[in-house]
Amino acid sequence: MAEISTLFDDEFLRKLEYLKLVANRMLPGQLRGEHRARKRGTGVEFADYRPYVSGDDTKDIDWRAYLRLDKLILRIFDEEADLPIYLFVDSSLSMNFGAPSKFDYARKVAAALGYIGLLNLDRVSVIGYGNGVSEQIAAKRGRNQIWRIFKFLERMQTSGETSLERAFKTFFGTRKKRGLVVVASDFMDPAGFAPAFDFIRIFRHDVFNVHILTPEEVKPQFPDEAMLVDSESGTSQRLRMSPTLISAYEAEMASLRKGIEEYCSRYGWGYVQTQTPIPFEDLVVQIFKQDRFIR
Repeated sequence: MAEISTLFDDEFLRKLEYLKLVANRMLPGQLRGEHRARKRGTGVEFADYRPYVSGDDTKDIDWRAYLRLDKLILRIFDEEADLPIYLFVDSSLSMNFGAPSKFDYARKVAAALGYIGLLNLDRVSVIGYGNGVSEQIAAKRGRNQIWRIFKFLERMQTSGETSLERAFKTFFGTRKKRGLVVVASDFMDPAGFAPAFDFIRIFRHDVFNVHILTPEEVKPQFPDEAMLVDSESGTSQRLRMSPTLISAYEAEMASLRKGIEEYCSRYGWGYVQTQTPIPFEDLVVQIFKQDRFIR
């Protein structure tokens, strides 16, 4: 068996098996390919007939029908199209915050969703991003690819500031097959979330956003005076932490969360908010229940 990392240890693997059982129970049949799109083309399952037109592949002509009817008839088959899954993991410096850190949490969520995707025989890509794409592994299919994803996520390190828009423009600047885009992030982007979301809508992917925060970020506890340091830019400022200032911060954080949720709802995207003390496997089950990842 492949070497287990400290992040993806035996306990983590047991939780993956639990998630596999949950996914199986939530599907009417076996896990394999249940959420795949189907399109008409060449395949193995017969679907219909249509008249032959110039330029069609002659290998699908029904020659028996031609002998009976003296007409060229083409056989049409259902073709299974796998669903590419693009897992974007925020690796900017702000993700280091918390115990456990948001970064570790995001990597576990990505590993779990990647595992279920591979069981579905989907092609899974993983992309680490900060101020653009920092590293990525190409799409692969097959259950054994999970070890490759584990190693990639384990090696991933945080650095720099955040620009999801730049990451999307870099990655989708070369044509990618339409699929499911999953973003695991705290969405603390200087440009805000809207520019990135507006850009990705052009490509008509299905999108699921996993918003990861710590309890301290949602409900901060500060002394009367504190030195605040921006973990990404390194700038600092000493502030008197008055109730008015703390209330303004909490209102801004609530506005960010509400804004992302409303945007996702408007365009039919998936969205879930979580905090790092919540077990990652509980969050993944919540994602399953939104009928976004397995269907």
